[in-house]
Amino acid sequence: MTQGWQSLQLSPLIDIGILQILAVVCVVAIGVFAVFRLRGIIWRGAVMVLVLLTLWAPQFADQDREKLSDIVLVLVDRTASQQIGDRPAQTDETIKNLRDRFADNEDIELRFEDVTGDTDTRMFAAIDRLLGGIPRERLGGVMMITDGQVHDVPASLDLGAPLHVLITGHEDEHDRRLQIRHSADYGIVGKNAEFMVEAIDHDLAKGTPIAVRMLLEDGSEEEISLPANEQYRVSIPVPHAGPVLAELRMDEIEGETDQTNNRLILETTGVRDRLRVLLLSGEPHPGERAWRNLLRADPGVDLVHFTILRPPEKGDDTPINELALIPFPIRDLFEVRLRQFDLIIFDRYQMRGVLPGYYLEKVADYVRWGGAALVVAGPEYLGPDGLSSTVLNDLMPAVATGRIIEQPFVPRVNDAGRLHPVTAAIAGSPNTPPKWGRWYRQLETTISDPDAMTLMTGADNAPILTLQRVEEGRVAMLSSDQMWLWQRGHDGGGPVAELLRRLSHWLMKEPALDENTITTVRSADGDSLILTWRKIGANPDMASVLNPETGAQVNAPFERQADQTWQAVVPMAERGLIRVSARDQNDSTQSALHVDRDILTAETRNTNSTPDILSSLVAQNDGYIGRIEDGLPDFRQIPKDRIRHGLNWAGLVETESYRTIVGGITNLLPIPLIALLVGAICLVGWRVESK
Repeated sequence: MTQGWQSLQLSPLIDIGILQILAVVCVVAIGVFAVFRLRGIIWRGAVMVLVLLTLWAPQFADQDREKLSDIVLVLVDRTASQQIGDRPAQTDETIKNLRDRFADNEDIELRFEDVTGDTDTRMFAAIDRLLGGIPRERLGGVMMITDGQVHDVPASLDLGAPLHVLITGHEDEHDRRLQIRHSADYGIVGKNAEFMVEAIDHDLAKGTPIAVRMLLEDGSEEEISLPANEQYRVSIPVPHAGPVLAELRMDEIEGETDQTNNRLILETTGVRDRLRVLLLSGEPHPGERAWRNLLRADPGVDLVHFTILRPPEKGDDTPINELALIPFPIRDLFEVRLRQFDLIIFDRYQMRGVLPGYYLEKVADYVRWGGAALVVAGPEYLGPDGLSSTVLNDLMPAVATGRIIEQPFVPRVNDAGRLHPVTAAIAGSPNTPPKWGRWYRQLETTISDPDAMTLMTGADNAPILTLQRVEEGRVAMLSSDQMWLWQRGHDGGGPVAELLRRLSHWLMKEPALDENTITTVRSADGDSLILTWRKIGANPDMASVLNPETGAQVNAPFERQADQTWQAVVPMAERGLIRVSARDQNDSTQSALHVDRDILTAETRNTNSTPDILSSLVAQNDGYIGRIEDGLPDFRQIPKDRIRHGLNWAGLVETESYRTIVGGITNLLPIPLIALLVGAICLVGWRVESK
């Protein structure tokens, strides 16, 4: 629809400021002519006026006004919750009806936009993005086709146009679910972590008991009872440091819209209150300070340090005030408090009659039951009072041959050490090893057990740092007492602080430093689990995964990767807390847990369709909200100042937007004509004045 008219406009030929100055000059000149009654005032005034008008260039413009259509945004929810039941069919049918309804209406332009998402529904983010691309004066309204579960609802919204919402789904939908109300980010090892959980089932009276199964990391299962629609405290044990997982499962009932939210993953991080370390040193030596400074600098470590300066039977004339203030508390440390320590370090320790062999047997038992011991061996290790002749020697991953190597050498990280987390960070490149300082003394040792791991070698390629797991505990042996040379910076020094820190924390079972760990990720298509095993020792053989739904075992072989890790792809589409195990060619097994943390997202937390979440914003923008199953409203075009919705109708604003189309332009004072006219006036004036 167009409407034609003409408009007068000016198109100055020169700068308007100059024109204004010329106009003032002309007025002044005419005034002077009038005051002094000079001849030719009429002719001169006429020429000035014509020239000024010509420079202003007045013209008529022929214009047409074209009506623009009103834009209506239609946002279509295509997220995961919209795939439940017949919601996709309702959505597609509604879109078809809208297209048919406005197909012949040139005044309405429907712009459809699909909003997708697997974890949440962000309809208003899409509105903000779309509004930035259209003139706001043309917005006739916004429609949403959704189940009502929108997760980015603002506190307020002013569209300047009505917001209409069409709800998919059905009013009688039912979905029982588990929701976490308060989580425990951290838990102390050896204690319980507490969560606040709610079992929601609006068909049950408040407090009605609901049976829930709790699956723990160790494979055990507990049956607990949660009160319906009430928050309840649930505790899970924290047996170790690092991630700790459990899963709650509530039986599904017939007719539920979604069963995914009947599961709930409880996850916390186990932390030790404080790590307790007992450091026993022999005669004072430079390496003792390295251990003491390292452990004292760690705020998470409680250090108890004793240095045995002399045996108790030694008699001399040393004054009492120069002796130790307290006797060595043997019974208190090795009977009463032994289990309280996370690590015991024997740093060039000699028996010397101070510690009876009976207490070393307790140390051996302490290690087998889950403790940790480190022996830093110097020449005294081989002496008559050395630890090599005690029960502690049987725990060590390496056995001394009796030879002491005294020659310059540079410690190197071997192939196994490049994979092990204790030394991988300091190993450097195989072709260009790091430039470390030299050591000059080492005990020659040989591996005592096939499960022992040598991470660093020294002179004659003999083991210098060896680790091993002993039943539930861990042991390590450093076959040289000259690590302090690195700390002093001798010959360039070396990464002593990093190495000692990683070694001590591995012994104290820091999860991040565990070797032979299995990591799991879900494949891109979601139908498989990808297991990666960073394996030291015997090659992996087979991976096994337990189906969390059926309990069936699914196996897959491992394959070597370019980065020397091993990978297995196990078909497993089921989600949740999944137990993984792997076996190597020596029949040693390693286990892990896989958790699908996206099993309960904002999109699946509540899948019942509802108008409640959007109703307040719809009211703020004077819109219509209703269920599609009750029928679509009658859409009407209304003026801006009218009510925009009713019980069974929804209004779209007539914006009256248009654009102007400029046609031909007619100059009122053509320059050639004005030139002739000015010439004629000048000629007439000259003729008249010449008489």
